[in-house]
Amino acid sequence: GLITLEELQQQVLKGRGKFAQDVSADDLLRAIRKLKVLGSGFGIIPVGGTALVQSVPAELSMDHTVVLQLAEKKGFVTVSEIRDSLKWETERAKQVLEHLLKEGMAWLDAQAPEPQFWLPALFSELHGQD
Repeated sequence: GLITLEELQQQVLKGRGKFAQDVSADDLLRAIRKLKVLGSGFGIIPVGGTALVQSVPAELSMDHTVVLQLAEKKGFVTVSEIRDSLKWETERAKQVLEHLLKEGMAWLDAQAPEPQFWLPALFSELHGQD
């Protein structure tokens, strides 16, 4: 899945206990880069001012990254938003969103007037903006 670097750091610190040495965001970035060399499926995806950590062995193209950036402000995106903002054909938008769903990186809200594709990795960023 996807998780923000900040949330990952909080979880690592929480799991290590009070008396363990601090782990910085830079420490995590270096560790992820080293894991990536081993073909672990871990990677960093910059989205706006946020770094997302990818922990599944799925390949994300520039199309996927652009859609993540589009969803950053609200936490979700729709096919029509992608079509209008990026000037893409409907099929291209649907293919990107279906891939994110299949890989477990997006959730579908089919009860909205237009289906919304939510990106849970962006939830903590939204909460921090309140």
